[in-house]
Parts: sequence; structure tokens; C-alpha cells
Amino acid sequence: MALGLCPMLIFGQTIYTYPLTSGFSSIQAGGPDLIQIPNNDGLTGEFTTRVVPASTCGQGGTAGGYFFEDDAGLQFNSPEGFIDQSYSLALNFQFDEFIAPPGWVRLLSFTHIDDVGMYIKLTNPPTNGTLEFWPYGTAGQWDFFNTTDFYQMIIVRNSSSVITVYINGQEFATYDDSQTQAFVPADPSNFIVFFRDDPSVLANEASPGFVSSIIIRNQNWTPAEVQEVWENFCSSLLTVQEPIEPVIQLYPNPVGDKLYYRIPNEMAGQNVTIEIMDIYGKTITNSTKDMPEGEIYFGNIPGATYVVRIMTARQLIVKKVVKK
Repeated sequence: MALGLCPMLIFGQTIYTYPLTSGFSSIQAGGPDLIQIPNNDGLTGEFTTRVVPASTCGQGGTAGGYFFEDDAGLQFNSPEGFIDQSYSLALNFQFDEFIAPPGWVRLLSFTHIDDVGMYIKLTNPPTNGTLEFWPYGTAGQWDFFNTTDFYQMIIVRNSSSVITVYINGQEFATYDDSQTQAFVPADPSNFIVFFRDDPSVLANEASPGFVSSIIIRNQNWTPAEVQEVWENFCSSLLTVQEPIEPVIQLYPNPVGDKLYYRIPNEMAGQNVTIEIMDIYGKTITNSTKDMPEGEIYFGNIPGATYVVRIMTARQLIVKKVVKK
């Protein structure tokens, strides 16, 4: 039986599994729902499907999951007494881009009042990076992460407070947390935050991306159990058969006088409604176009950050755009 589908209680140990294809509830009864955390523009994310490159699992396929906007994320409120010192986490994710500057991308943290957490440090920005236990240093393989592949990151913290990180089934890095106790849920918040950074420290630090599932267990997995989770990752990730919705392109960003859009051939013939809003939700311009590609005039709009909504009969794209 795959670990991701285990009953909630196993010899006093608890697993919560979140297959992020259509909702934020755990498969197991009694698990707390994950909470969407909006970014500074009020954007969160959406459920969608994505192509998985062959470089991830040796063959291509399609994954269902949750797209999160840049600097948005998810939060797990740990039930009282759920996690003490030992736990296991499994994240299946892909980043769309690594925003640089700053030179790091948030993966997770156990506090939202400081900058302590696990990051991808951009050792070769803006496309590659490695793991960092901020502020305690980098670990693992230099320039390992990229913006093409999907990754399964398994974090196992044992009763001695030693953390072992596995990436795609392979041991990647270790960290002794016995002195800092920085990587365990703690009072008063007692939560785990995924992908979203602490806005009071540095806003707009995290990058946009995609997560297909999250598994949280209140005990440490053995190496054999880690391998079982990894094997389940590839088989489940590549079994989604829903067709991929063609993507509307929007560029360049930052924008000067003109922002261009392009609709794929599969969606030709649809009217396109384009709305530009400021970060407070006030509409700046609103227009409807009937061409598969064209431009949006930004020349008379002051330099600032805006939200662009592009709507067709089949798709809604919401993007943050910076006007130079």
C-alpha cells in the first residue's frame, strides 16, 4: 500500500495527504485544510494541469496540481500535539522562474515573524540554485535546482533533531537542528508555511510555481519508506490524463509602452477581454479585442506594479506586471 494513501492512524503515527488537484482537504478524515496565503497584491493561485518533462522521471506526462502566484503560498496549521521533534514532509513541486534579485526562493518555514527557513539559493541566477537552511548556510549539490524539472523534496527530521533532505529519492543534504530548533513547528503559531515569504522581512521574495501534492507525517520515515514515497511520486504524477489548456502569452515584463499578448491557435476566434488594475483592485483600463495576438498600450500609465486580467471563453490569466 502506497504511503500517500495510508489510513490516518498507523501505530499512533499520523499522515495527512493533500493531493492538490481540486481542493485543500486531506485524504484522511480529521486533517486540517491547507490555507491559501495571498501575495501582496491579493492573488493566490488556481488548480490546473501541467506537462511533466521527461527529464523528471525518465518519461513525459501530465500532472495535476495547484499553481501559486509569485509570493503566494499555502499554510498548514499543525493540530495541537501533532508534531514534536520528529516529522516527515514530502513536497512535489516545480518553480516557473527564480526571481532575481533577491538571490533566493522560499520553500518552507515554521515562522512568519523572521526570515528563517529552507530556500533555494540562486547560485547561478536566474535559472539554477541549491538548498539553503537560512541563515545557517547552503547544503547539497551546487546549482542543482532548475526551472524546468519537477522535484520531490522529502524532509525527514528524527528524534535527535537531525534533518535529512531527499531530492527525487536520493539523499541530498543533512542539517543538525538540535541547537537552533528552527525547523520544527513551535508555539504560538505552530504552523508550516510553504512557498510564501514573510512580507514584514522582505516583500516579493518568493517565485511563482506549481505543487502537485503535500504529505505531512508526525514521525520520521525510514530510507525504505522514503523510496516508497518516491516511487509513488512518479507513478501518480504521470497518470493525469486531462488535456493541457493552451497558455496565453503575455510579454515583456517589465513593460515599457506596449505589452503584447498572444493566444494559441487552439483558442483562435475567441474574443479577449483585457483589464488592467492597480494593486488595490481599481480598474485602469478595460477593453475587448478579437485578434489572436496584439498589444496593450501602457504609454500613458504611470510607472508602478499592476495586475493584468486576460479573459477568454475558456481561460482566465491573472499576472502581475511592472511598468517601467
